[in-house]
Amino acid sequence: MTDPTDEATSEATPERRRPRFFYGWTIVASSVATNTLLSAAYFQGFSVLFLPIESAFGWPRWVISAAFSMRQLESGVASPFIGFMLVRMTARSMILWSGIITGLGLIGLGMINGLFTFFLFFFIVSLGASGASHAVTWPVLIARWFRRKRGMAMGFAVMGPIFGSPFLLLNTSLEESFGWRAVLIGYGVVVIVGISLISMLISNTPEEHGLHPDGDEPKDEAESEVMRSRTRADSGLSVHDVLHTREFWLLVAYMGGMFIVNSGIHGHQIPYLILDRGFSPTEAALSVTLVFLFSAIGRMGGGIIMDRSDYRFVLAVMATVMGFSILYLQVAEPSTVFGAMPFIVMFGVGFGSMIPIRGTLGSMMFGLRSLGPVIGMMQGGAVAAGVFGPIYLGVMFDVNGSYREAMWGLVVISFVMAPMAFLMSSPKYLRDRKAQAGEDASAAADSARPG
Repeated sequence: MTDPTDEATSEATPERRRPRFFYGWTIVASSVATNTLLSAAYFQGFSVLFLPIESAFGWPRWVISAAFSMRQLESGVASPFIGFMLVRMTARSMILWSGIITGLGLIGLGMINGLFTFFLFFFIVSLGASGASHAVTWPVLIARWFRRKRGMAMGFAVMGPIFGSPFLLLNTSLEESFGWRAVLIGYGVVVIVGISLISMLISNTPEEHGLHPDGDEPKDEAESEVMRSRTRADSGLSVHDVLHTREFWLLVAYMGGMFIVNSGIHGHQIPYLILDRGFSPTEAALSVTLVFLFSAIGRMGGGIIMDRSDYRFVLAVMATVMGFSILYLQVAEPSTVFGAMPFIVMFGVGFGSMIPIRGTLGSMMFGLRSLGPVIGMMQGGAVAAGVFGPIYLGVMFDVNGSYREAMWGLVVISFVMAPMAFLMSSPKYLRDRKAQAGEDASAAADSARPG
C-alpha cells in the first residue's frame, strides 16, 4: 500500500497554475525573523550574561544552571498545552501574545533584585518563548502550507538561530559597555515590537489565500475534489492512536536523551571553554556563534534528507556525530577556537539536524490530523528530559571543580541513543499505517454525512 500523501507530494504537475510568489515562503521568512530575535535575546544570547549575573549576585553555579533547566522544564510543560491550543486558536494569536509575554519577561529580568525575581521573570520569558519559538507553533503552521517541499521549508524555517547567533558577539560588547540590565531591557522592547509586527504577516492556512499547499491552484472542481480527498487521506492518526504507537514513545526517549546533551552543552559551553579550556570570553562566544553557523548545514539538510532516506539511519548518525564531537573535546583538550573546530563542526551539524526533523517526523509518522498536539507532547516529553542536562553539568562542576567527568557522561548518552533509532518501525510500515488511518477517517466522515 502506498501513502496517498507521498503520491501527492512526489509529482508537480507542469500545467498546474501557481502564483509567481507563494505566500508560504512569507510564513517561512516570518519564522526565521521571529526566531532570530528570540535567539539573540534569549536562547543563545542569554548565555553571554551567565557569568555577569552570577558575579553581580554572588550566586553559586548551580543557581544559574537551575534557571537554564527551568527554561527547559517550562518549555516541556508548555509545549503540549501550546499544541492543543493551536487546535482552538490561530497561530497568529499564539505568536503575538507569546512575543508580548517574552518581551515583558526580559524587561523584568533586567530589573531583578534577588533570587526570587530572577526565577520569576525567567519563568515568564520561558513561557512566552515556548509559544513563539519554532518548537511547536511554526512547524505546525508550515506543515499546513507545504506538502511536496515540506522538508525544505522546515529546514529554512528553523534558520533563525543561525542569524541570531552572531549577536552573541554584539551582546558581549553591549554588556561590557552598558551592563547586563540594559541589554535585557533593550531586548525586551525590541522583542515586543518586532514580534508584534511579524505576527501581522501570518495566515493560518493557504486556503485563506485560495490556494492549496505549495501554492497549487485547482484547475477545476474535479481537481479540487481530488485535493480534498488527498487532504482527508493525509489526516493521519488521532491523538489516542498516536499514544498507542511504539514509535511515539521511542522517539520521545531518543529526543529526551539528545536534549540532555544539547541543553547541557548550550547552557555551559561558554563557562566550560573559559574555565576548563582557558578561552577568553570573546573566544568562547565566538565558538558558540560558529556552532550555530555550522548548524545551518544540519538544519537545511536534516529535513530534506529525512524525506529521502530511512529516518532511522539519519537519527543514528546524528547521535553518533554528536557523541564524537564531545569525545574530541575530552581527548584533544583544545585551548583555541581553531583547535576546537572539529567539535564546532560536528556538534553544530548534529545539533542543527535535530531541529527540523521534529515537524518533519511528526507529519511523516502520524499525519496532519493531530499534528499540533502530537508535536507538543513529543516536544514536551523530550524537553522535560533535557532539564537534567544543565543541572547535571552545574552540580558536577561544583563537586569536581571542572566539567571533565560531566562531559564523559554526555558522550555515553549520545552513543546510547544511536542504536535506539533502529528499534522504530520502517518507513514503509509508517506510510501504510498513516494511509490506513486516513482511509478510515475518510470512510467515517462519509458514513456520517446525511443522505
